[in-house]
Amino acid sequence: MKLKLPPGTFGAYLFDCDGTIADSMPLHYLAWRTALAEWNCSFSEDLFYAWAGFAVAKIISLLNKKHGLSMPVEEVARRKDELYLQSLPHLRAVPEVLEHIDLHMAGFLWRSSLEVRANR
Repeated sequence: MKLKLPPGTFGAYLFDCDGTIADSMPLHYLAWRTALAEWNCSFSEDLFYAWAGFAVAKIISLLNKKHGLSMPVEEVARRKDELYLQSLPHLRAVPEVLEHIDLHMAGFLWRSSLEVRANR
């Protein structure tokens, strides 16, 4: 799959890194699953994506209600964040974005080398 850009000339590309350059959602999901497993609480991937964007405290409260649990919201939230931060070394860029950046940079470097030669 190739990244499709709208037609036109662009002076710059702006990226919201999370979800654009890198996809951290799988790491968040693993952190959630691990933190919640410590409280014998399940969290399906479908539900995780359905609740994407909800505050961490709200998710824990909803899961408490859904499963009849009383997980301590602040403690579970802290643990989930800790696990996510530990997983960041595994965060990878979205391949299609890297491919586009590589092509753009190759063109930029080629044009720059022509300009240097022309100015000699």
